[in-house]
Amino acid sequence: MVHGKPENLFLDLMPTTDIALVILAGGIGSRFGGSKQVQPFGMRQRFLFEYACYDAMQAGFKKVFVVVKPGMSKMIAQQLDTWIQAHRYEIIVQEQSRTKPWGTAHALHFLNGKWEAPFLVLNADDYYGPSICQRAAAFVQQGIHSAALVYELGPTLSPHGPVARGLCQINNQQLCAIEEVLQIQEESGQIKDHDGRIFASDTFISMNAWLLPGSFLKKLSVKVNAFLELHKEDETIEVYLPRVINEMIGSAELQISVAVMPAAWFGITYAADLVLAKQRISELETSHYPLDFPIWI
Repeated sequence: MVHGKPENLFLDLMPTTDIALVILAGGIGSRFGGSKQVQPFGMRQRFLFEYACYDAMQAGFKKVFVVVKPGMSKMIAQQLDTWIQAHRYEIIVQEQSRTKPWGTAHALHFLNGKWEAPFLVLNADDYYGPSICQRAAAFVQQGIHSAALVYELGPTLSPHGPVARGLCQINNQQLCAIEEVLQIQEESGQIKDHDGRIFASDTFISMNAWLLPGSFLKKLSVKVNAFLELHKEDETIEVYLPRVINEMIGSAELQISVAVMPAAWFGITYAADLVLAKQRISELETSHYPLDFPIWI
C-alpha cells in the first residue's frame, strides 16, 4: 500500500485550455435495482451528474458528453435542455449487440472521433465533490493532460454491500498500476476484498475519475475492438477502463500522475445509498449549488 500525497507532474507537449466532461451513464444498475443514473435529487429533481455539469460550466469546460444505454437519450435530453444549450452537450448511445453493457472502456471508446482535446471522465452515479472540475481545468491550463484523481478508500465504501474499486499503486509520484477489485467492503472493522486481503482506510483508490488526453481515444478504440472480437460470444464479460489504463501503463503507452481529492465523494451503488446521497445534495444546495442553475450558453 502506498501512502502520502503525490502531486501531478506529467506535462503534455501541446498545452490547451479546451476540456470536456464525459459522463458514463450506460450501466444497468443491477445492484441498485434500476436506472440509478436518472434518479432525481434536490429541490429541482436533477440527475446526480447534473451537479458535475454545473461544476464543469463554472470551471470553464467547453462541452459535456453523456454516454447512455439505448432508450435513455430522450429523457436525459429533456432534462439537460432546461439549462444547457444544445451545442454544449452531446448524448452518445453505447450501442451493443447484447443486453449487458460491455463496460466502461467500451462506453468511453464511443467518444473517439468526437473530441480531440483533454477530457475528464466521471461516473453518472458518483458525486466527486465541487472541486474536481476546477482541479482538472487548472491542470489543463498548466499543460497537464493525464491524471488519476484519486480518493482514500474508507470514505468511498457503502454500508449496504460490497463495491468495486480501483486499487492504485503509486511510485515516484506516478500511477504505476491499478487493480480493479469487484468485491470490497468493511467487515468487523476491517476493509477486505473477496480474497480476504485487508486494506487500510487511507489506501488510494480510483473512482473512475480520469483526466485523459484526446490521443488516448484512438488507442482505447483499438484495444476495445480487439477485446470485442476476442470475446464476442461471451454474454457477461466486461472491459473496464481501469484495466485498459493499467495495460497501457505497463506497455509504456501512457503515463499517469496522481492528484488526491478531498473526501467529498458519495455514490449510489445500492438503493439504500439514496437516503444519505439525497441528504448530502440537500446540504450542498444550501452551501454550493444555486436552486436554479444559470443557462450554460
